[in-house]
Formats: sequence, C-alpha cells, structure tokens
Amino acid sequence: MVNFKKVSHKGRIISVLVFGCTIFAIREVVKSHFGEVPHMLPVPALIPLIIVWYLGYQYDKSVDLSTRDTLTKIFNRRYVLNKFPKESTYCMKKNIHMAVLVLDVNDFKKINDQFGHETGDQVLVGISKLLEETFDPKDIIARWGGDEFLVLSKFEDEHVLSQKIEQFKHGMKQKQWKIQHHNVSVSIGKAIFPTDGQNLNSLIAKADSNMYKIKMQHKKECYKAM
Repeated sequence: MVNFKKVSHKGRIISVLVFGCTIFAIREVVKSHFGEVPHMLPVPALIPLIIVWYLGYQYDKSVDLSTRDTLTKIFNRRYVLNKFPKESTYCMKKNIHMAVLVLDVNDFKKINDQFGHETGDQVLVGISKLLEETFDPKDIIARWGGDEFLVLSKFEDEHVLSQKIEQFKHGMKQKQWKIQHHNVSVSIGKAIFPTDGQNLNSLIAKADSNMYKIKMQHKKECYKAM
C-alpha cells in the first residue's frame, strides 16, 4: 500500500485552483449580464468540485507510485535521479554537506538460494523499514536496485550522521530476522557532497568503492570464523 501521508497534494491543489478560477470567471460573466449572483458557490457546483478533487487525488497517487519501489514502498532510482539536483543546489546555498550512502546486503544470494526468494524479499522490506525508522523524514531513502539501497542525508555536523549510521547498524544486529543460523548484515559505503564529488555518479562511485572494501573485509572475517 502507498503511504498516503507522504503523497504530494500538487494534483489536488492545481485541480481545485483551476476549478475555482473557472467558477469565478462564470460568476463574473453572470454578474455582468444579470446583476448580483445569489450564491458565492452554487450548490450544484459542489458535485463537480468533489469530482475534480478526486481526479487530482488519483493523479497524486499515480505520481507517487511511479517514484516508489513496488516491494519495499520506499523511493526508487527514478526519484533519486530527479531529486538529487535540487538537494545538491540546496546544500550549496545553505553551505551544508550531504552524505550519499550505498548499502549492500551481505551474502544476499546465499539467503535467496538457501531460504527462498520470499525470505529474501522479507529481508529487503525489513531493512527498508529499519532505514525509515533510523533516518530523518527529510532524508531520502531509496532502493537502488536488487539488494542495494541508497540514502541521501543532509547534515551540518558529521557526528550526527555517524550516530544515525551506528544506530542503523545496532538495529540490524538487534532485529529478529527469523532466519536460522544466518545473521543478516549490510556493508555501507559513504561519500560526501561536495567534498568527494559534485555529481551523483561520482559520489555513488566513491561510496560504492568504500562499500566494496568493507564487504571484502566482511568476507574475510566470515572465512576466518569457519
């Protein structure tokens, strides 16, 4: 289901404004030909007003669905690509930084192979919910593709960002995944705008490189534990 609390009101606002302007124009024409108009908003106009509002609502829902991942309901790659230019411009104006975090589920193929794709989907949904619980509503959380997630988080104090990341890692350890003899974990890579890059591609490449190093370290530790 769509989280309607986060659905934009743009379609409804525009629809009602257009309808209101149309009614006002009609009133002015009637007024110029017949004198005073008896009602500010004629009762029969309420029905088309409701219809217009409903159509605007359906438009807002369709736009929201097009920017969300069908499985996890968090934002998708399209939304991030459209949003990043605005976010980076805002950071430059306010002279603040923005973290680009790339998260990849460790041994996700093994989870799918041993426990099935339904279990794998449950892991992705669980991670998505934990990200939403950990990071601020203003942070952008998206499924980048497959078992990879991306977070855009603006900050003035990097210590606050580090706290969020540590809180998420702690949440991953505490969460009951219901997978026997397998600990679900993620590797997280970080890049900072504008220090590490000016565009999204370069920032993701930097974060991805950092994430890969952490993932290799995770595999080495798993190998030693065997």
